[in-house]
Amino acid sequence: MNPSRADPAGQGARPKLPLVEAPLRIAPGRLRLWAAGLFLIGLAPIVAAPFYGFHDWPAFWSAGAVLGTSDLTDGNRLLAWQAGHGLPLAVFPYLPASALLLWPLAQLPMALGFWLWAAAMLGCSLLAARSASRAFGLSVPMAVGTTIAWAPLTGAIVIGQNTPVALLLATIAIEALAAGRSRGAGIAAGLLLYKPTLGLPLVGLLALRARWRGLAVVVVMAVAWYLGGMMASGGDVAWPRTWLGTVLGYMGQDAAVNADKAVSLPGLLARLPIPTVVAVLGGLVIVLLAIPRLVNAPVVEAAAGACLVGVAASPHAWGYDAVLILPIIWWALAGGIAEPWRTRLIVTGYALAPFWLISRQTQLSMLAPVVLGAAAIWLTGAWRAGSAGADGPGAGALRAAGVVRRA
Repeated sequence: MNPSRADPAGQGARPKLPLVEAPLRIAPGRLRLWAAGLFLIGLAPIVAAPFYGFHDWPAFWSAGAVLGTSDLTDGNRLLAWQAGHGLPLAVFPYLPASALLLWPLAQLPMALGFWLWAAAMLGCSLLAARSASRAFGLSVPMAVGTTIAWAPLTGAIVIGQNTPVALLLATIAIEALAAGRSRGAGIAAGLLLYKPTLGLPLVGLLALRARWRGLAVVVVMAVAWYLGGMMASGGDVAWPRTWLGTVLGYMGQDAAVNADKAVSLPGLLARLPIPTVVAVLGGLVIVLLAIPRLVNAPVVEAAAGACLVGVAASPHAWGYDAVLILPIIWWALAGGIAEPWRTRLIVTGYALAPFWLISRQTQLSMLAPVVLGAAAIWLTGAWRAGSAGADGPGAGALRAAGVVRRA
């Protein structure tokens, strides 16, 4: 057994996987046409971004503009700065050191910064697809097509969000874990902590799989995030306390205004007239149910599952955060779910995903049933490879390599 797949210490070279060229019951030509169509449809609204004030981008642009001052972590001060410059009001809920990446763009006009950021996010998406091809044994066209056709990803680009960066880091971490490079996985997971709710699931996986070298790297990077936060906030050694107060206040207000965008179980439960603790416990239940699979599944599957659970159990996850369920889709394409269910489920998910942009009208994000349905399927092991029907192209070889296994 390959040591990187057995996962006791994560050492050893990973065998080269056979590429999965056609994992769905759809003709390759038609699949490429549909992927291109969904990509163009999903990205088309970006032409209207100037008429909507560039959506979420002003919050990131202003964070880069106030870098090096306490305005970055103090929500009230940042809102006052934005009001004084005629910008939409929004706090910066990410680790303050991440604004270092935004500083160069904040030196440019907001419109130019937006278009450059959109181009960078598309580049991150393509790099993530290339990494996924190696990690999951998919052909490059299949990995790219399933990535750019995913509506939460194109939607994130359209509104000036950053989850394509998170997808790239998560995919790099998965590829590193598959190859037994614990320290590489730790670096990627540590960088992903720029948004803690997205980074913590992979950090937790490192702990569950006893990847101590990777965890040690994460600890070092956490210290770097703290020191970087001091620099970004103008030398404030107590910035975590100020920042945390800002984030907690922001999450409550954001949830009240944008409840229809929730895609996680806690987010949906929070809309009901129940105590907040019940909503939080809903997410905790998902995490507890996931632990056995996170510990025992092949490492690529476990890492993809960790990303999925991170979204499904998050206390604050909107439609663009569903970009992070792409790894579980790639796992399913690689043979993790048997046909004919693989085609049915994936096509249904891709068909529902674009409707997340009109959640204000539907009052429920169509991504919520996609995210929670995917979590239920993975947690229960339903429709996994070998459970029904043929496994599909490449599944047997992938299972032999340890990417997938029978339930």
